[in-house]
Amino acid sequence: MTTEAIVVTVISSLLSGLVGVVVSFYFFQRLERRKLKMETARKLFGGRHDLGGKEFQEAMNEVMVVFSDSAPVIDAMDDFWTTLQTPKSVRVSTVVDDRLVRLMKAICLNIGIKYKNLPDAYYLRVFAVPKGG
Repeated sequence: MTTEAIVVTVISSLLSGLVGVVVSFYFFQRLERRKLKMETARKLFGGRHDLGGKEFQEAMNEVMVVFSDSAPVIDAMDDFWTTLQTPKSVRVSTVVDDRLVRLMKAICLNIGIKYKNLPDAYYLRVFAVPKGG
């Protein structure tokens, strides 16, 4: 084997390992970001029955950071927050629900959950069984 062949072999081996590490790191970061978004969405959807509840408020605070790379989610969140800041006596009764549904749909689109045939009313349904039922 010539010196040139040995150098080419060593350099190509090092480069292939380096490329493998970079590609693995990139895909791992994407996976972790997706898992974080899914966890935040799960908390938001799970706590939507109580907008004043701890779980829902934590999820809303996470949305600002976790979905900061998505303009549609941030816009929907801003609209929802602005609506909640408006006194109840001034706002239309259904506007909070409409803005919440818009936020949940924006989050679903961002994380790749399809909702094509799901009516808006389903986003607001809360499953609760009466005690003793």
